Amino acid sequence: MDLLFGTLSLDKHQQNSKRTSPEEDSKLQHSPFDSFKISSTAILDTLNTRSFCPKCTRSMKYFCYWCYQVVGCQRSDVPYLELPIKIDVIKHIKELEGKSTVAHAKIIAPNDVSIYSSLEIPKYENPDRLLLLFPGPDSKTLNEIPRDSFDKLLVVDGTWQQASSLTKFTEELKNIRKVTINPQKTLFWRYQNKSENYLATIEALYYFLKEYYVTYESITDNENSYNGKYDDLLWYYKYFYEFIQSSYRNDKGKKHFTSRHRQGYIKYDE
Repeated sequence: MDLLFGTLSLDKHQQNSKRTSPEEDSKLQHSPFDSFKISSTAILDTLNTRSFCPKCTRSMKYFCYWCYQVVGCQRSDVPYLELPIKIDVIKHIKELEGKSTVAHAKIIAPNDVSIYSSLEIPKYENPDRLLLLFPGPDSKTLNEIPRDSFDKLLVVDGTWQQASSLTKFTEELKNIRKVTINPQKTLFWRYQNKSENYLATIEALYYFLKEYYVTYESITDNENSYNGKYDDLLWYYKYFYEFIQSSYRNDKGKKHFTSRHRQGYIKYDE
């Protein structure tokens, strides 16, 4: 399995455009998120202008990429999740703050997600108790790893080339046990020249948590399968996916998405 820990960037037109309500826009008849248990994103439809970050006062929309603060609405309007494991994200120094999807995770699960520059990786006292989410021949799936053998998950954030370089050549990371997830198809809107199984970072985190639930939590919760417990991690991601879809669908095909993206990405109705 291959992963791309990708990036998020809405173009200038999308940042400043006004999105109509679901009743008014060209809503997908069959959204890939229909089966997810994701809280309503209606509040985000009301954010038509930028606002100041309450911490750094930068002019932002939706949230601050640097301070991970909610912008334009109340924190209570955004889902809050408690995760079953602490997660440290190691961000490549060349990954732009405004393009990283891990900001979603930090905002939605602030007490369980920490983000560090690749130049400031913590000195872990017990590296044997860590897992690194990254594919490879020496990676194992969660059903091969006893739950009592690890305490924290590490994730690298950047392009595939950046993330691969970090895991191979960074002293603090190269010897950490690797965990992988089952292949999934990305819904990411930014072009990348890898296969559709290369995921954005937030997607990789979500699917890891989904497999975590099935592997370790479903028995104690008396569930036979995943119950949507961590679906809200994709709250912002779902909104931006549907924002882009509706933006181009409303334009009736007059505005071209990108000649490089895979064919059929924008879901026009028949």
